Amino acid sequence: MGPLSRRKRREARLRRSQQNEDQEKDNNDQPRRRENWVTVKDNEKFKNYYKSQNILSEEEFGEFYKVLQTPLPSTFRITGTRSHALAILDLIKKTYIPAMEHITIGGAIVEPPTTLPWYPDGLGWQINATRMIIKRSPEFSKFHKFIVAETEAGNVSRQEAVSMVPPLLMDIKPHQSVLDMCAAPGSKTAQIIEAVHANDSLNELPSGLVVANDADAKRSYLLVHQLKRMQSPCFIATNHDAADFPGVRLTDETGTITGPLRFDRVLCDVPCSGDGTIRKNEKIWIQWSQDGALELHSTQIQIFLRGAHLCKVGGRIVYSTCSLNPIENEAVVAEVLRRSKGALELRDVSDQLVELKRKPGLQTWKVMTKDGKYLNSIEDLQDNSNNNLQKGKFPKSMFPPDNANELHLDRCLRIYPHLQNTGGFFVAVFDKIKPMSRSERDIEPEDDSNVTATETTTNSTPSVVIPTKRSASNSNDAKETPPSKKPVHEASFELLAEDKDEINQISEFYGLDRAFPRDQFLVRSEGKSKIMYFVSKAVKELLKEKDVERLKIVMTGTRAFVRQPSVDSEDRMPFRLTWESMPLLNGMLSNKRRIQLTSNAELQTLLTEAYPKFDRFEAETITKLEAMELGCCVLDYTMIDKPGNTNKLTLPVWRGHDSLSLLLNKSDKRALCQRVFGIVPDLETPEHLKLRSAANQTKVSSESETLPC
Repeated sequence: MGPLSRRKRREARLRRSQQNEDQEKDNNDQPRRRENWVTVKDNEKFKNYYKSQNILSEEEFGEFYKVLQTPLPSTFRITGTRSHALAILDLIKKTYIPAMEHITIGGAIVEPPTTLPWYPDGLGWQINATRMIIKRSPEFSKFHKFIVAETEAGNVSRQEAVSMVPPLLMDIKPHQSVLDMCAAPGSKTAQIIEAVHANDSLNELPSGLVVANDADAKRSYLLVHQLKRMQSPCFIATNHDAADFPGVRLTDETGTITGPLRFDRVLCDVPCSGDGTIRKNEKIWIQWSQDGALELHSTQIQIFLRGAHLCKVGGRIVYSTCSLNPIENEAVVAEVLRRSKGALELRDVSDQLVELKRKPGLQTWKVMTKDGKYLNSIEDLQDNSNNNLQKGKFPKSMFPPDNANELHLDRCLRIYPHLQNTGGFFVAVFDKIKPMSRSERDIEPEDDSNVTATETTTNSTPSVVIPTKRSASNSNDAKETPPSKKPVHEASFELLAEDKDEINQISEFYGLDRAFPRDQFLVRSEGKSKIMYFVSKAVKELLKEKDVERLKIVMTGTRAFVRQPSVDSEDRMPFRLTWESMPLLNGMLSNKRRIQLTSNAELQTLLTEAYPKFDRFEAETITKLEAMELGCCVLDYTMIDKPGNTNKLTLPVWRGHDSLSLLLNKSDKRALCQRVFGIVPDLETPEHLKLRSAANQTKVSSESETLPC
């Protein structure tokens, strides 16, 4: 289709659009309002409900409601290992922020991006600039492009500020095992992984373990996609109903059962009605009702109870929602405390994140019926003719307990939007001080996995299908996907023996240090292994357990080596390195397959050109390339920002017959180019497309990283 035809079609669409607008006008020639044009940010039912709950004083409620009607600022978090995150932070502070400090638009000074005062190490940021400012200011536009590129590369997470709070209150240490029960889309899980890898500067793998679970199969894969940039061998993704997360028996070297799998830290960021996200999810203004909270209350209790049961004595559980509703918050907390019979203690965290403004949890609240009648207690149902039916819909656990003061519900955190220009959120932190039940000391997983069934037949709502979690993270973190009822059928993982021929071949070819653990590689068990993953010792030990078959594992490990199908000789190394494995393997590879680049020009050539020929590099580099055997190698480059400040870059590259291919996808290349050179390369030029097409025809592409012949 030619340009003229496209232009005619565009003009026809514009004419039809204008005709539709004309038809929408009334007799006064004023455009009629459509619901999908503008959302009226006002809902009397919502307003009256929360006023009746006395969540705030009359004066403060007005301020709260006014802020709800304003757009939510954009916030992001610098991700990755600590050393990498601090490098990105340094670039933002020293390069981008100074350029945005004195910008004036329309006679008004525009505030540059600022750090979130309560987020550790200045890694959380807030941007108050509107789209108009970003378009009109070259400085803001440049920063916006930088953030977009780094987000695509996985170095920045565009996450709502209040969503960052729960993992920070978990007090995670690198040696601990952590369970995220409702993990997708994965922003909080990423924070957990970062905490486990906090001591990466020590150049050793943490002994901790992170299990991220989600009930929906599609969202489990989304979770894996979001977290693959974390490059963590300590991570396992599973697909289970959180309320029925299975028990796993652990054994010692002799095969003797030592007990059930328990975690040091558990996050229960449960599915909720999500009205705390009303500033960004405008549909809530139209669709809000209390029904969502009523339906989810029982499910939230069951997930919380199961999470508490899976926590070790002496461990910590964090319960959170992006809801303002006490039915989903304090009522759930009170009921779980009652059922735990003193095993859980609601912790006072007022001394943590001290610059985070919060309000105490509620001691009393009301339950509203569909017809708008408020119930203060279960006794208010006595006069209703459908008493049994009503009690099923409004179980006793929804109402304020008589001993609210003894439970210390005021220790819960209520984060309101007007306090620090955020969304709404609820967080409660618990210490587990003793076993919850006799079955917890039992090593049989059949008993272990059914503990939450107790008391569910009395004063509880019927079980409901767990919905897709309404996350408090930004809507651009990941798009919501409909719940999937199809079970995940994944090939199981097979641990490789350390003396396996493939591992010996890889070790010899790349000069892998003998100190590197060679008994922690695994592959999918079906067919010829294409990808070789590396896992931590903790993951390896769990995978060796016979009972691990009870877990539906979606993914684990870091891609370390990928089989290259284009290798046409049995004598040539078939496995290449991956970008994800560089932080893991870099310090363990000898100089056998390494070349040091000598200039910025060489690095820029590698990042911006498609399959650059050897003659595009310096003479010293060419000599080393020609002397090296075909296959994958590593190119190192040391960037000097200023005297005494160096930044080392290590890149996996495929060495062809007379050209090179950088083994990074387009997003990573763009982000790296912008970070180092301040430019965004065009990777869709005719030259790139032509070379990529030719490479694909010769079947040498793999995992979106196309290799030269």
